[in-house]
Amino acid sequence: MLYPQVFALDKIGDRIIMEKISFSFNNSTMDNTTQLTPEEIQHYRQQFKDYSEALDALDLIAETDGDLIKSAGLLATETGVEIPTRAGEEDNILDKLAKKCRSVVCDDDFINDLMKDLLTVAVATLAAGGQIPVSVATSVVIYLAKKGIKQWCQSNA
Repeated sequence: MLYPQVFALDKIGDRIIMEKISFSFNNSTMDNTTQLTPEEIQHYRQQFKDYSEALDALDLIAETDGDLIKSAGLLATETGVEIPTRAGEEDNILDKLAKKCRSVVCDDDFINDLMKDLLTVAVATLAAGGQIPVSVATSVVIYLAKKGIKQWCQSNA
């Protein structure tokens, strides 16, 4: 059976973003690496309970209904993080930030930390090594954890 493509329009700053929404029809749940459910947000709040800057990022993620792309865009704008763009590039902001910090996120130590669910260590490593604020690094780490860090690094070699 074929399903129509569905797109979402969103405005971040002066740019309108069009993103294809993917649906999984298994058990009628959406499987999207850029969307957090309220339960996932709560899980990450527990992971970052002693990391106030990460909790601030999770507050914004919750305010944007779990939309990691929207919240990362707002956090990047708020903190002055420049997002590299190229003509014709369609990657989401999370991919762009991860690519900007690829040498950090595809390092074996970072991958091991993320695979062991050591998220606070991964966020601190990305923030320091990628020279981005903890709030922005939090969104990127959650995205990479959901996407699968090894898969992301292999597909962005």
